[in-house]
Amino acid sequence: MSQQNFQKYFIIYFIIFGIVISSFGSITSYMFQINDIHKSTNKKAQEIFEIKIETILKPALKNMNDVVLSLANNETILEFMCTNNSHKEKELEQIFLAITSSQDKIMQARLLSKDGKEIIRVDRNKENGQAFLVGKEKLQDKSSRDYFQEVSKMTKQTIWHSKLDLNIENGKVEIPHKPTIRIAMPLFENSDFIGMVIINLLADDLLTSIGKSSAFEHFIIDKDNNYILHPNDHFSFNKYKEIKRDLKEDFPNGLDAEGIYSFPLGNIFSNDNAIFVLKTKGEYEKSLIDAKIKTAVIVFLLTIILSFILAIYIAKGPIKLQNALLKAHDKLNEFASIIDKYIITATTKKDSTIISVSSAFVESSGYSKDELIGQKMNIINYPDKEKNFFKELWDSILNGKTWNSEIKNKRKDGEAYWLEQRIIPTLNEDNEIETFVTLGVDITAKKQLEELASIDKLTGLYNRRMIDEFINIEVETHKRNPYDGLSVIMIDIDYFKKVNDTYGHQTGDMVLIQTAKLMMENSRKSDIKGRFGGEEFIIICPQTTAESALRLAEKIRIAIESFKFEEVGYKTISLGISTFEDNDTVESLIKKADTALYEAKNSGRNKSVIFK
Repeated sequence: MSQQNFQKYFIIYFIIFGIVISSFGSITSYMFQINDIHKSTNKKAQEIFEIKIETILKPALKNMNDVVLSLANNETILEFMCTNNSHKEKELEQIFLAITSSQDKIMQARLLSKDGKEIIRVDRNKENGQAFLVGKEKLQDKSSRDYFQEVSKMTKQTIWHSKLDLNIENGKVEIPHKPTIRIAMPLFENSDFIGMVIINLLADDLLTSIGKSSAFEHFIIDKDNNYILHPNDHFSFNKYKEIKRDLKEDFPNGLDAEGIYSFPLGNIFSNDNAIFVLKTKGEYEKSLIDAKIKTAVIVFLLTIILSFILAIYIAKGPIKLQNALLKAHDKLNEFASIIDKYIITATTKKDSTIISVSSAFVESSGYSKDELIGQKMNIINYPDKEKNFFKELWDSILNGKTWNSEIKNKRKDGEAYWLEQRIIPTLNEDNEIETFVTLGVDITAKKQLEELASIDKLTGLYNRRMIDEFINIEVETHKRNPYDGLSVIMIDIDYFKKVNDTYGHQTGDMVLIQTAKLMMENSRKSDIKGRFGGEEFIIICPQTTAESALRLAEKIRIAIESFKFEEVGYKTISLGISTFEDNDTVESLIKKADTALYEAKNSGRNKSVIFK
């Protein structure tokens, strides 16, 4: 075969080979990218839901809950409901008017008698409009309304939420339509129902805030498949507007179809098992797929062009082929340099002696290569690791298995950092383990975010969710090693409600913050401190007997009793102590501490009591 023919066939075969490889690579890449689109869309839907609910809906409802709670616990209101003092009524009118004026989302605030008749009513015609007191002659009897029937049967200190619906006046849906959420709370004299406070929250802006995004159409659907929220406002609240709209018109393949994401709202609107539905916009998904197709086509064409050029170049002779191989080698070195710079890797002997490390490993650990090579990997071990952790690790890799987990390490300067680490055994020609290759990804930022999610924002102590996790762990640990005891201390600030009622919630918050600080300063590092709810705190004391827990409790009690709080002055706490016994569970351990706390408060407060 002549050199010219050889060159021609070589080029043809090389191009065909390039086309095959390019086609396979492009198709495979496209499939992975489509899968990434679905994952990205799923994640985006979850993020949008959390943003809408956690940063918009829940704070709005909590704010209104606080308003209702403050009204229901107002001593002037309770005194008026019991005495019907006309002077107090004037004072109450001003209270309701002031609260409604200060909250532009409140459309209506009312005080109802035990018979369902409006005693005081403040209205606002539109958001940001002027609040005004409704005259006595226009007050209505609401005893037949469903919300009055429900609230009048509720127990003390219970907040009631209505469905998300349209405002109704005199038995008719008010026009223009006013999306409304009603929040109410019953009033009691001793155990007798004496009336209720109720506010109507204008939900126009709230629905607007949670109803739009660039990637999804937003719906809220009630338990009867009626629309509360629809992208076409004409169909929002279609039940109240008497407009029929079948779900199949918007979801022909049902709510479980691809691109449809449903999230329950029952924990927010307790009177309506509504769901929040995100439907991926066709143009959004199409734009993502089009971009991926365009990328795949460009890569495919570029690969073919590159194959053609490379075939001509290589076919010119062995020298040029050698040059191409050298360039490819340079590229590999470049990629190796990139890996060294950005991927946290290390190679160790079978006994964990470090043979080599990447520059990224050096940067993450804070040690130089000279300081690392020849040392054991435990040079970066964080000292708080359990023995079982490393036992499981070594059992896995010494049996030739790849180990993968999150691990907390220590930098040279003592700072902690987290890696998602994979350890891969490498075998020699005799199929025996020769070395271990470690690959890591720095997840310190992720761990810091997780830590933030476990902390009570006000006090800096662990929140209830983390306390529940810790106490379960400590109980299981204690069951395996029941030698030194496990105790729990429940703490409650005495007469804390008076602080909020007298000085306001901001001062109350400061008392909580200072109490938490005193707890931290006067407890042990091994104790797990948390805010259990409201003004109640908890300390989990591992390896601690009842007597030791009592000494710790008294130390904290005396520290707080001796501390002068800002504005409030001196405060005291009551403490209940329980210790884990053979037949105890997590629930019984906490209940015993709570019972002891109750005894401490009933026997005069400012004392520590051990459950007996």
